[in-house]
Amino acid sequence: MAEWQQRLGSISWFMRCLNEEIARKSNKEDQCKGAFWEGRFKSQALLDEQALLSCMMYVDLNPIRAGVTPSLEQSDFTSIQQRIREHHQTKTPSKPSSSNNSHFQLLPFVGAEHQAKTAGINFAFADYLELIDWTGRCIRNDKKGFIAPNQPKILQQMGITVDAWIEHSEQFMEHYANVSGRWSQMCAFKQRIGGHWCKGKSASHQLHPS
Repeated sequence: MAEWQQRLGSISWFMRCLNEEIARKSNKEDQCKGAFWEGRFKSQALLDEQALLSCMMYVDLNPIRAGVTPSLEQSDFTSIQQRIREHHQTKTPSKPSSSNNSHFQLLPFVGAEHQAKTAGINFAFADYLELIDWTGRCIRNDKKGFIAPNQPKILQQMGITVDAWIEHSEQFMEHYANVSGRWSQMCAFKQRIGGHWCKGKSASHQLHPS
């Protein structure tokens, strides 16, 4: 029983089982051998709101960076696509779509709601949409559109420079190793889990200027 509990709480064990299942099905379809993923998975601990927001932006913009899709609305299998669709449905009440039943319930944005409600992401959804649209256009300036002349509200509130934000949203995984957030919290987290080396000091200071 103790061994089963340890496995249920292990990301490595979960990914091992998941990778094996996907690889078997893929290899059977393609009539080949070998691993399905190019490299080993990465697990990143997000210690504060800056780290959470930067990671969300990194993941949501992946299809656009890769040239797979030209817009957020067409970015299949992303949370931003699901959030946009749900937002449109709340503005135009209609019969609930059966396709939504297969979606996981995403943590809501509560930045514009009453402060007593704390179960959610502490930003307004409208601000996140403005930020991700602006960030995406800056990264892929060969696409149609333009760079907004004004900085998004979230960046102004956090005191993060434009250059620092663009760099983090484009190279988030390269800046850190296993944990991101305020530098003091990153070091404390590493010590708590038994680590002796922490990567990302300069990157952390860029996102946490004070």
